Amino acid sequence: MLAHTLERLQGLVDPRDLWIVTSRDLKSQAEAIAREVPKRQVIGEPVGRNTAPAMALASWLIPDGADSVVLVLPSDHRIEPADRFREELRRAAETSLLQKAIVTFGVPPTRPETGYGYIETGDPIAPGSPFHRVSAFREKPDAATAAKYVSDGRHLWNAGMFVFPPRLLLEEIQAHQPRITAALEPVPRDLGSRGAEKAIEGFYEKSPSISIDYAVMARSKHALVARAGFSWDDLGSWEAIGAPGSRDSLGNVAVGKVLLHECKDVIAFSEGGLVAGVGLHDLIIVRTADATLVCRRDRAQDVRAIVEKLKARSDLDEFL
Repeated sequence: MLAHTLERLQGLVDPRDLWIVTSRDLKSQAEAIAREVPKRQVIGEPVGRNTAPAMALASWLIPDGADSVVLVLPSDHRIEPADRFREELRRAAETSLLQKAIVTFGVPPTRPETGYGYIETGDPIAPGSPFHRVSAFREKPDAATAAKYVSDGRHLWNAGMFVFPPRLLLEEIQAHQPRITAALEPVPRDLGSRGAEKAIEGFYEKSPSISIDYAVMARSKHALVARAGFSWDDLGSWEAIGAPGSRDSLGNVAVGKVLLHECKDVIAFSEGGLVAGVGLHDLIIVRTADATLVCRRDRAQDVRAIVEKLKARSDLDEFL
């Protein structure tokens, strides 16, 4: 997925201007995939602190010129077509500079997804413009609320992609989350400097764990949302593998060794042995080497409750 993200940027961004922020244990793998990106610009986080500290650190380190614009792109997205995506990124970059704005992308929803946040759009910045003021950021909704969001035309999926001048983001973080900018001050802007790695560790120790939506976007007067014209899905969601083109006539999605009989609206995924289903409806079935998940499709986002129960077990190693 990281490789696909980099491929989507070809022709838009020079590889020498790319920065990758990942977990420390994935740093070497990211460097191997992104060979054209300077190794100094692949940052391994010692601990996860959500998106606001990561974006603040990148904005601090990236050279800030009069026309500098940062594009923040998570690597677990499916986006098509790539040329349309690059065109809209370029337009968003121009708009962020002209409007002095932090632009985020909102995707017209194709289903009542309960696993995504939503953005309620306000007025366009100009008649016919795809760029709108942000009325509100909405939490992940229940099924009924998600259905209303899909039908009203004002709510878009929050894609978690951002475009902004780096100095503006740092100003907004200073205004709304000064603990983060205070923790940044000891970090040298030249990562080749002595003690830079230790300074980054100190930054993550002192920074709160908070998303950029909570830290800045929900309170900023500089937020704009661009109505996306490309196809998008977050591959962190099981529903995302069920894109319309991959479903059979009964709405089933089968990946791997899967055999379904008289089933409807089932997502089945197998990484090993056979998954067989008979007479099933509205389920997600996932088989991997060490675990099997079965849940209703409308409860897919509640899987995190199982994860928390697993973490709480004293016999976790034996249990798995």
